[in-house]
Amino acid sequence: METPSDFPFPFPPYSIQADFMKNLYMCLENGNLGIFESPTGTGKTLSIICGALKWLIDNEARQKSRLLEKQAELDAKIKEIEAKNVNDWFSVQTEQIELNQDKQFLQKKLDALAKQEEKKIKYKERVKQYNEQCKKNKQYSYDKWRNRKNDEKKESQNGEIDGTKSRDNLIDEDLILKDIDCRSDSSEDEETAEESPANCKIFFCSRTHSQLSQFVGELKKSPYFDKVSLVSLASRNNYCINSKVKALKSINLINDQCQQLQKKKATSKQEKDLKRSKTSTSCPFMPGDQSLLMAEILTSIRDIEETVKLSEEIKTCPYYSTRKSVEDGQVILVPYNSILHKNTRVSSGINLKNNILIVDEAHNLLEAIERMHCVTLTGKHILHCLNQLTQYKKRFENVLTAKNVLFLSQISFCMKKLLKLLGGTFRSRPDDKPTNTAVTKLYSLEEFEITAEIDTVNMFDLIGFIQKSKLVHKLRGYVEKYEDDLVPKEVIKEKKGVTAFLESLQKKEVVEMKENVTVPRETEKEPITSPMMVITSFLETLRSSCSDGRIFVLPGTTVGEGCLKFLLLNPAAHFADIVQEARAVVLAGGTMEPMSEFKEQLFISAGAKSERIVTFSCDHVIPKENILTCILKTGPTGIDFEFNFQNRQNTKMLDELGRTLVNLCNIVPAGLVVFLPSYSYEDLLFKHLESNGVLTKIRTKKTVFREPKSTTQVNQILEKYASAAKTPQKPQNGAILFSVVGGKLSEGLNFSDDLGRCVIVVGMPYPNVKSPELQEKMKYLNENVNPNAGSVFYENSCMKAVNQCIGRAVRHIADYSTVVLLDRRYSNKTKSLPGWIQRTLTIQPNFGSCVQALARFFAAKRKSATAAS
Repeated sequence: METPSDFPFPFPPYSIQADFMKNLYMCLENGNLGIFESPTGTGKTLSIICGALKWLIDNEARQKSRLLEKQAELDAKIKEIEAKNVNDWFSVQTEQIELNQDKQFLQKKLDALAKQEEKKIKYKERVKQYNEQCKKNKQYSYDKWRNRKNDEKKESQNGEIDGTKSRDNLIDEDLILKDIDCRSDSSEDEETAEESPANCKIFFCSRTHSQLSQFVGELKKSPYFDKVSLVSLASRNNYCINSKVKALKSINLINDQCQQLQKKKATSKQEKDLKRSKTSTSCPFMPGDQSLLMAEILTSIRDIEETVKLSEEIKTCPYYSTRKSVEDGQVILVPYNSILHKNTRVSSGINLKNNILIVDEAHNLLEAIERMHCVTLTGKHILHCLNQLTQYKKRFENVLTAKNVLFLSQISFCMKKLLKLLGGTFRSRPDDKPTNTAVTKLYSLEEFEITAEIDTVNMFDLIGFIQKSKLVHKLRGYVEKYEDDLVPKEVIKEKKGVTAFLESLQKKEVVEMKENVTVPRETEKEPITSPMMVITSFLETLRSSCSDGRIFVLPGTTVGEGCLKFLLLNPAAHFADIVQEARAVVLAGGTMEPMSEFKEQLFISAGAKSERIVTFSCDHVIPKENILTCILKTGPTGIDFEFNFQNRQNTKMLDELGRTLVNLCNIVPAGLVVFLPSYSYEDLLFKHLESNGVLTKIRTKKTVFREPKSTTQVNQILEKYASAAKTPQKPQNGAILFSVVGGKLSEGLNFSDDLGRCVIVVGMPYPNVKSPELQEKMKYLNENVNPNAGSVFYENSCMKAVNQCIGRAVRHIADYSTVVLLDRRYSNKTKSLPGWIQRTLTIQPNFGSCVQALARFFAAKRKSATAAS
């Protein structure tokens, strides 16, 4: 088919936006795997929305039209056969049956489409009725809910003592494992796939909820805000409106408590006992008026916060309502984890079969998949879990089936063997010294199982048992009820004689110092309530292909500090089913170079054919005169800039960097952002500049800010920085912000206009080449992709991080900024920089020429601003 020439857009689109939408439309139509690059600030999100939603609406219309045409053709053939007067009645009858079967299949699809349209009409009517009687309905619902809660409270107070025994028995019964078939190869759940929905859906995936909220904001501005149904999926942590559950704060505890509240009551006789339990067995917001909340979600575009606010008014759970709305939604918003992690995807009810997946901010997708599937298991986890499991078995040994006991024994056996690798035994305590003098070792999965002596255990059956028996949840429920019995008791061996006397003298001063200091007691709850989940995640990794991952054994100074770490080397292993199921997959980002990484390490490694992969890259919308990029090889006194590891402590180079910053602060107006290669180097530089008085000189021109160590302080620092950059106090001309490449401020934040008139990148942020994880990754790529892939990956990991920092500078067509790269090694990496940066890139021969270029740039901007005013 021909590519549409007209795309509805909130304003006349730039040529690059029109090209983006056309290429995206054809990518979806042809079922391709697309890699789309559009620099930040070019309206990428709006282009995705308008291009993808036009295809979605066109596809729905074409699908219905095709079905009606095929139905008409079949009707004509059936009439033609009936009109024939032939002697071979058997063949005629056979042909009629086949045509009628085809017609029934088409009619079933048409009925499904008609049912969806009917649902939309009913949802709109439901919302209209609610709005008309809103005040009356809300007051009635609130009074009814309040009276019911008061009655439950009184009943609970009157009968708490009488129901304690029966309640405990009921809860204990709920904690016992059921006898189920745990064989992984006969699972009906795995074999039974859900029927494909009548219409194709678009799943839009991004890293954070704030980026998904930004998508919602852009969709509201688009011409499609009233033409599609949007559902924002999120975790219980984001959606829960039950204050008691929300107060638990831990995501795992919130999930478990919510599931506990949804459990059905066994019999009507037990209902009173259940109500009297300390943990309520029903949530006041479930089921609530879910049909109303679903109608509201599917008829209006809302982000997560707006949905939560509405659900609090309706007093209905938004988490379950949004999940039920997915079936009728057309655009589904999901965070990375919900799509890229298969277990989460299945549990969330996400079916990608014949649907579209668009992954935004996909520049770090490979790393995100690797991080998501890497597991670190500590000796502390194993010891706590072993303690819980042992006591659980002991308590319920008389009621557990032989099969359950067998599987529980296998889990205990595996944990004891893993503990042995860390120099411990099942009698060890976390603070005990390891019995062996082991060093860090690296194993393939096969080697690890043999070394740990767990190769005789069928991991597939064992994981199947853990998942289907819901052992993690039952064990946690048991721990919550009997946690006091599970805390390991301190075994104190009394020492006598000279040893005891000498130790008492050594500890005397420490005791005196601690008498007036409150030492926070180690919280036992969190470590002992969730270790089974970590154990399960680690055992699941042992089901991977041997070539896809490695396991590091990292012994610690104590048994508890030692850890086993699974490192995923092949992210395509967890992306293959997505590539196979989805109609089309689109990876979009501001900087997607090198695209070869996504082609080779993700799509082709996942089994895709190269002809199915398409790419698109466009220039920036800002004019050439609005950006200036300089590679600065030397400082004011001629010292070469090479911020490698060997020069990290070079005080002469630190002094030269300080002089450079002072000079640039005099030239650059408003905001200046300095990106440094690591947190340790940022701390080293800041202390050095403070000690030699350079910071005092900088503060005469700019207010100084540093990237905060705590994520909670980011917004506060940014607000203060923005205020100082936009409205500086004389004689200052703005603000300077010291940040870290790959840190909290290098991705996802905008330094538009006065917040980023200059972005300085100091050094080249190469990862630690001596890291065993990095070495193993490079070795894997050399062996499985091509002989040079490891070194290319190492270079790319540096330049991708730099490009993300650069991309923070310009955010719209009227914005302007400068970029200064401080390191002579950048002169050999110019081709790795974004194309829109390369347009104005200059390698400055000396510091003076760089200063002159910057001065001319900002003088021209001041002149144009004066002329415009």
